[in-house]
Amino acid sequence: MKKSKLIVAYVRVSTLDQKKNGYGIDIQRRDVRAFATKIKVEVHRMYSDKAESGIAEDREQLRKLLSDCERGNIGSIIIPSIDRLSRDVRIAENLFWKFKELGVRILIADMPNYDASNRKDVLIRQIREAIAEENRKEIIERLWKGRRERVRNGRPAGGMVPYGYRRRRKQFVAHPVESVIVQKIFKMIRADYSGNEIANALNKNGYQKRNGKAWNARQVLAIGQRHDLYKQGLFRYGSVSTTNSKLAIVSGK
Repeated sequence: MKKSKLIVAYVRVSTLDQKKNGYGIDIQRRDVRAFATKIKVEVHRMYSDKAESGIAEDREQLRKLLSDCERGNIGSIIIPSIDRLSRDVRIAENLFWKFKELGVRILIADMPNYDASNRKDVLIRQIREAIAEENRKEIIERLWKGRRERVRNGRPAGGMVPYGYRRRRKQFVAHPVESVIVQKIFKMIRADYSGNEIANALNKNGYQKRNGKAWNARQVLAIGQRHDLYKQGLFRYGSVSTTNSKLAIVSGK
């Protein structure tokens, strides 16, 4: 007896989506299920990529999805919208081509009447791919401009808080424990200890990284390279920089 092929779904949320509180995973899953109910099919599995860029080609769940398609296990894939496959026209078109070659049908929840054999539908799909790519570029440009402006106004650009600090009311403040560890690292660097020697000393004395894991030489030296930040309180974003001497936590040369 011939085994029936599965109907699956693919959803994705990126760090950009998270920043603008947009199309989250739960909303996408709900849209997929609603679409599946409407067309009276059952979704057997959902492939979910979290915090994955729409221009990344090597995504864990997308890779598994393609592998399952190549094994001939999948007949149809439901996606909530075109930009979940990619926000890059080239990548999206390559994926649509790949699925077609594998004999896999693509169903698009927010294009319920999409027919891959209809040239007009394909043209509309490609236009929407181009719009998704342009929207991504606009989001990145706004974030870039906003971060540069924060630096011009004497504030950190945002993003990940550097080791040694915490964010308080949109400002950075020295962390009482991490700042001491940073000071120890710089003191040992000045005394010509190697990265491995510093990491071993920190680990031996019970000093852990922010995530609770042990130090290694690469991480120690990465902190040592940020002397402008730790010695002067200097933040950079692109060609823009600002200095806040209150954030200098290391003294001396």
